[in-house]
Amino acid sequence: MGTLTGRPGRQQGDETMQPPTRPAPRIARSVSTEFGRRHVKGVAIARLLVAIAAVTLGSIFCAYGHWWGALLFVLAALNLWFAYLMPSWKRALDAKSAQP
Repeated sequence: MGTLTGRPGRQQGDETMQPPTRPAPRIARSVSTEFGRRHVKGVAIARLLVAIAAVTLGSIFCAYGHWWGALLFVLAALNLWFAYLMPSWKRALDAKSAQP
């Protein structure tokens, strides 16, 4: 039996992980793709860059009096939320696809 690391449910020797307790939400299945599940870190970085661009563009529009630019802040927040939750959704989606 391997020694336990700092993460719950993970062992150092055989790298076994416990399945998530909650299933993935419906939005996780519709937002993510196979590529996105394989490359979680790269997709999260891309989402972060898009969110930064949306906030910058929204700020410019609001500064020039186009208040509909504030909608870009909502889009940026959604993008950041998806980037933050995708690793936990990935575990739930992988556990569901691994079941027979």
